[in-house]
Amino acid sequence: MRPGIEPAGVDWPSAPAAVRAAVATPAARSRTARQALWPALVTGLTVAAATVGLWQALLAQERFETERAVALNLETVRNEIGSRMDSRILALVRMARRWETRGRPPRPEWEADAALYLGHDAGYVAIARVEADLRATWIVPQLSGRAPDATELLGARQRPALESARAHRGVTLTHPFDLPTADRAVMVNVPVFQGEAFDGFIAGVFRVRTALATILVPAIAPRHTIAVFAGQEELYRRAWDAGRTAEAWGQEAAVALPGVTWRVRVSPAEDLVAQRSPLPRAILAGGLALALLLALTVRFAQVARLRARETDSANRTLTRLVAEHELANDRLRKLSRAVEQSPTMVIITDREGAIEYVNPRFTQVTGYALDEMAGCNPRLLKSGETPPEEYRRLWRTITAGGEWRGVIRNRKKGGELFWVRSAVSPIRDAREVITHFLAEQEDITEHKRLEEQVVEHNREMAESQALAAMGRAASMIAHDLRNPLSSIKMGLQILSRKPAHGGTAAEQELLEIAQGQVRYMEEVLSDLLSYSLPDALKPEWLSMEKLLDTALMLSQKEIEERRVRVTTHYQPGLPLLYGDSNKLRQALTNLIVNGAQAADGVASSNPTLVVDARLSLGTSDRPSIQIEICDNGCGIAAECADRVFEPFFTTRAQGTGLGLSIARRIIDQHKGSIRLQPELPRGTRVTVVLPLDAVGIRNGA
Repeated sequence: MRPGIEPAGVDWPSAPAAVRAAVATPAARSRTARQALWPALVTGLTVAAATVGLWQALLAQERFETERAVALNLETVRNEIGSRMDSRILALVRMARRWETRGRPPRPEWEADAALYLGHDAGYVAIARVEADLRATWIVPQLSGRAPDATELLGARQRPALESARAHRGVTLTHPFDLPTADRAVMVNVPVFQGEAFDGFIAGVFRVRTALATILVPAIAPRHTIAVFAGQEELYRRAWDAGRTAEAWGQEAAVALPGVTWRVRVSPAEDLVAQRSPLPRAILAGGLALALLLALTVRFAQVARLRARETDSANRTLTRLVAEHELANDRLRKLSRAVEQSPTMVIITDREGAIEYVNPRFTQVTGYALDEMAGCNPRLLKSGETPPEEYRRLWRTITAGGEWRGVIRNRKKGGELFWVRSAVSPIRDAREVITHFLAEQEDITEHKRLEEQVVEHNREMAESQALAAMGRAASMIAHDLRNPLSSIKMGLQILSRKPAHGGTAAEQELLEIAQGQVRYMEEVLSDLLSYSLPDALKPEWLSMEKLLDTALMLSQKEIEERRVRVTTHYQPGLPLLYGDSNKLRQALTNLIVNGAQAADGVASSNPTLVVDARLSLGTSDRPSIQIEICDNGCGIAAECADRVFEPFFTTRAQGTGLGLSIARRIIDQHKGSIRLQPELPRGTRVTVVLPLDAVGIRNGA
């Protein structure tokens, strides 16, 4: 028997008492007969209780169905009010946006637009323009109504909403206010801004009851009473039962409008509440009768079977106990086999944390056998990467009787690290006292690796999509600009070949400037295409010395113009590198040009650039070539250090900011790395590490 696994359900010391009860005396049998009456009573009461419970459940179901119908109608009413009021408000917002876009309209155009909105929605009183100093002007009433004056529109209850709309640059509704016609109305305030300057409001005034009566037509929530409140004030009521004076019950919901909140209450009609099905009463009557019949049947059956059971009670009791014992042993055997064959690691410890049992899966994963772990603490598996606070929280949780779940990283016997998803819970005895702790752990190292691959794949997919979009834009730019630029360049070259007396010195200088700007634009287009439309690698075996010399030669014009002194140091006997010569040459040229430009900005008259190449074994088994390009320029500001490799980021007046981005992507394609560091006392050191065979391994060369 494994530690921590105990049989249950068998109490062998009680077996003799069970046997003695089976061969009791006549007096004992008489007591047993009287006691047999209780099952009949219990059966009858149980069925009666179940019947009553079912009856109450049916009544509750009917009430629930009514409440659900009320809730559905309430949601319909709330949505109708919100959407219809939003449409009215949106019409005024569109009117305000035209004002902001085109400027303040002429008064005839304003009145024509206002009349159109007034005739479209029922319940309108008027639409007015309110100046920035809260004066109402250009008031347009409904055709059949009287135009309200400014004091009616801008009373004490409306002004706070106007101030709020101006302060928050948003639409607000006022609280209900009285009209001279004894109607209650609300005003929608839409602020208008010309840039940052406030230019007044567009205000729409609605009769609340008329607007809500138009929205809540009889087809909405039939056979239900609808009431709308603003605070404690009732704005609208539609009573389904004309003679009904009070509501039995109902449900409420809030309708959030700009600046105010209304409450909607929906109550069912009396016939919906009073409607009842005869099924609950029929079930109640039939169930009580069935309870009485079952009680009598059980009673008669108990009496009839009592004497028949007296003769073989002892044998059946012994047979049952033996069967229970065999069943418990079989369950114990199955449980032990399940733990032994479990695909998860199982650990059982005592209350102090000393290990008493580990299953074979634990040994298979960690390399520790049960004999090695017996009496040890699970802290033997610690990797040091999980914070101590997490272990303290685990111990507090399980000692308090709870279950702890989490993901931790452990260390195998051989030193390898692995991830486990662990669940630790206490084991209690029959008195609910904690005696042991059980830990189930699943090795999820492979899952973690797959998750990292998925994250990396998603990142590459996102970058690919971004590059595809940029590639389409760059192709369009190249198609639309390169041909005009070629024509301009050719025209400038023709003009520059004229004899000197054909133009003034100023004209010749302008031609040279124009040609320089055309070349600059061609370089910009070339950088855009290089970054947005990367080509596949075409690897070959390369000499790093020749590659660096070629890059320096291509950068010679920039170096000579800026008068930078270049020094090279190549380690003798550098091995060949397997990579794409064109791409690596482009990356190194970008880095050298950047260094020359940075060195040109120093205060002294001695700008220098040092290019160094050496073989590096590093910390891995794969050798690589390390290239360092150092300048004595102004260096990189601390706030720009993390952004220099971002596309289009540059600190210079000219340039696309793609040089370092292109260089980094090319080096990433070759499974290399690049980093920038400050060079003391001033300047910048660019370090590029390129594995000798990274491209070959990746492409299966």
